[in-house]
Amino acid sequence: MVKKINFKKLEKKWQEKWEKEKAFKTEEKSQKKKFYCLEMYPYPSAAFLHVGHVRNYTIGDVIARFKRMQGNSVLYPVGYDSFGLPAETAAKKAGIHPKKYAESSIKKIMEYQKALGNSYDWSRILASHEPEYYKWNQYFFLKFLEKKLAYKKKAPVNWCPKCESVLANEEAEGGKCWRCDSDVVKKDLEQWFFKITDYSDRLLEDVKKLEWPEKIKIMQENWIGKSHGSEIDFLINGKKWPIFTTRADTIYGVTFMVISSQHPRLMELVTEKQKKEVLDFVERSKRVKTEAELEKLDKEGVFTGSFAINPLTKEKVPVYAGNFVLADYGCGMVMAVPCHDSRDFEFACKYNIPIKEVIMPVFGEKHENEEFRRTISAVVHRKKDNKFLIMKWKDTEWIAPVVGGIEKDEDIKKAAEREVLEESGYKTKFARKLGGEIECHFYADHKKIWRHRLDQPVLLELVSEKQEKLSEDEKKLHEAVWMSADEALKQMTHSYNNFGILRYLGKDSAFTDSGILINSGKFSGLNSEKAIEEITKELEKKKLGRKTTNYKIRDWLISRQRYWGTPIPIIYCEKCGIVPVPEKELPVLLPEKVDFKAKNSLASCKEFLNVKCPKCRGKGRRETDTMGGFVDSSWYFLRYCDNKNKKEAFDKKKVEYWMPVDQYIGGAEHAVMHLMYARFFIKALKDLGFVKFDEPFQKLFNQGIVYKDGKKMSKSYGNIVYQTDISDKYGIDTARLFLMFVSSPDKQMEWSDAGVEGSFRIINRLINLREKIKKETNEKEESKINSAIKKVTENIEGFEYPKAIIAIIEAMDACSLSISKKNYEILLKLISPFCPHIAEELWEKLGNKTFISLSDWPKADEKKINLKLEEQEKQIEKLGDDINNIIKIMKEKQNKTPKKAYVYTLPKELDIYSDNLELIKKKTNLEIEIFAVNDKNKKDPENKAGKAKPNKPSLYLE
Repeated sequence: MVKKINFKKLEKKWQEKWEKEKAFKTEEKSQKKKFYCLEMYPYPSAAFLHVGHVRNYTIGDVIARFKRMQGNSVLYPVGYDSFGLPAETAAKKAGIHPKKYAESSIKKIMEYQKALGNSYDWSRILASHEPEYYKWNQYFFLKFLEKKLAYKKKAPVNWCPKCESVLANEEAEGGKCWRCDSDVVKKDLEQWFFKITDYSDRLLEDVKKLEWPEKIKIMQENWIGKSHGSEIDFLINGKKWPIFTTRADTIYGVTFMVISSQHPRLMELVTEKQKKEVLDFVERSKRVKTEAELEKLDKEGVFTGSFAINPLTKEKVPVYAGNFVLADYGCGMVMAVPCHDSRDFEFACKYNIPIKEVIMPVFGEKHENEEFRRTISAVVHRKKDNKFLIMKWKDTEWIAPVVGGIEKDEDIKKAAEREVLEESGYKTKFARKLGGEIECHFYADHKKIWRHRLDQPVLLELVSEKQEKLSEDEKKLHEAVWMSADEALKQMTHSYNNFGILRYLGKDSAFTDSGILINSGKFSGLNSEKAIEEITKELEKKKLGRKTTNYKIRDWLISRQRYWGTPIPIIYCEKCGIVPVPEKELPVLLPEKVDFKAKNSLASCKEFLNVKCPKCRGKGRRETDTMGGFVDSSWYFLRYCDNKNKKEAFDKKKVEYWMPVDQYIGGAEHAVMHLMYARFFIKALKDLGFVKFDEPFQKLFNQGIVYKDGKKMSKSYGNIVYQTDISDKYGIDTARLFLMFVSSPDKQMEWSDAGVEGSFRIINRLINLREKIKKETNEKEESKINSAIKKVTENIEGFEYPKAIIAIIEAMDACSLSISKKNYEILLKLISPFCPHIAEELWEKLGNKTFISLSDWPKADEKKINLKLEEQEKQIEKLGDDINNIIKIMKEKQNKTPKKAYVYTLPKELDIYSDNLELIKKKTNLEIEIFAVNDKNKKDPENKAGKAKPNKPSLYLE
């Protein structure tokens, strides 16, 4: 054993050397292939790092170190998203100025990050709150304003009454303020927006080009929410109200309209009689809800007093204010078709509004030469035990109600009564139809033909409980049984046969699929797809509607009623109106001496507020809103390319060299907001001539969350494991290795103290292996080392870090008795991205004068990889495992601890095991003797040798 290493001292030594010699300082080198590796812009609001942070940062550092050693010119920068709500909230809590809080937090977090040993280019550092950075936020704002990509309008926003501040959607998740947990409401305010909707199609189309996790791409597509449909003009109180719908085929089924309770024009529709009731409802509905919440909540509403006229049917339908319609999606009002929309159905049932069927359900696909039949399906309810008549078919094993054809010259009533009597033997009396017809295409097993069935569910009353005699033919086909509704609905072979019972029980729901139009005037008989086209044409012809495309995405609201953010470079003048601050006067500095107790700190700072108008030199006042933090994080990656530039935001040639980011790393929680805004920003900058590319992040990797004791690691749960908890005891390389080894980086992981111990042992085995260096090598060693190079290279590329580490451990195992210096150096290179400090130390002890971090990544010589030897190694591994399992069983069941093992192998396999005798001893800690099964001198007291098989020796332990 080597003497104990002081890991803390060793880490500091190499961190200081890297910094002193600027080992990771990056320059543009056109002759090299570039690689830009970046972790998402971190908040400095927490001046500590727990192992969840360590995991995230290590994922990026491994790939950066790997690419650097492969000969790439690597840009791997770091900076701090120091503006915004988290920093301001934390500063207020601590009772200090946000700037002081941010800068002290940055200083502290930098110490922790440097202690990780990450290979950041620290000369590229930036922070959002520095005027040298936010000046360019203001500059881009002015450029957007010139191109009408920035504008101001009155709009409903998320508002926290307690914090007196606008919140971004993610800050109001679940309708609660993430700062104080108060209910968030909608409030109309004059706000600044970026026109992200101008880029909806480009953002949607270009998602396909990205090498991102599929779930993130889907979330982006859903957030943009492009849908093709029709805009239909309904007349309400003599005014046109355009309504967006994707289902123009259901227009004949409209029985009411619903306008959002937060719609800015709601009160135009409210009569004096309904005013108080509506206002009360609006107040109750003010709390902000997510789209997911709207789907789950009870659908509530109140009649406005107004009626809408259906443009095609000319029917008058009531207009309700409802809590389940989004004010900012579509037109903020929907045409309600309860028979064919689940939300409308729930609402109609609650408020006793008529439900009109206009789409006939269709099941199955049409088939050539199918036989057409009009049929009934009978619901017969035995009230005494609340059971229903069901037929069990004997050959086909169908479970179904009585279903029968309507014969020529026979009406539905007679057909139903006859079919029930013939098939079941029960006399019934027709009561009524149960809803409309259902169309089915299916294969009739009992007739061996394809059928096209138009079925009418009907209700029949039981006349007598006495069962009449059945014909022999009917007896052979099926038997009549009585089942509860739950049993019948669960066991019914075909779902379309459930309609009758469901309708009878009032448990039927909206049919939301496509089908055939009924009760729809001249459009009846058309399928839904064709009907949408024809009805839209009819509306266009009569100038009552038009084909249109709608998007869920809304313009990006950047205004915040907060102090700690980039001042918006706008001056308001009574004479000139909205006046941009001239570019030469940028940056508009954030004043430091402000009253934090005031409702709006900037508005209460007269030195900041009162200025002269740049146009007329008259009295003016500055905009007191600041930009939301997403603006800072939408282009910071460009500034890293040229962070010292004082004349422009960045040098275009440098950005052209480095961008786009080759590997972006961060949490999936940023799927839509940050990632969408950054994508928009780049597309806008391209149109303005600042960049030549369309997308900022070519590849995206989402790291998994770290859990402890079954809960996400968090201060609030009291289950934090700090970086220093591990590094002080085992060294930071142990923490890095464990976090990369325990699970795939994209999967969630459970923290384990035992796992840390295991990683510590791996590092110590690597250290001890240096004592086994010998001059000579052999075929087996060369095969294993080259196999490891190949596997580690492929697995780091694919972010399969655990597999890479396993390959390194397997190589260490194979060379545990001896290793050449050259191959030991290769092992150090392979592990150096994961354990950079110990790799540097051992590299130096071998006499190397350069950094291992800047050495060349090894290349596998595949000619040296002997697959036969690889298979033999697996055989040795398996033998060791088998011996250890027997040892365990003997200890548990016989309370014996064996000291020696006898191995019996087939003669042709003897050399494989004999050549690896020392490895088997090491793995099992036993004395080992190996015999061929035909060896006359073998010791075999229990005749075990005869049980040996190819690749599976037999064993005897004593």
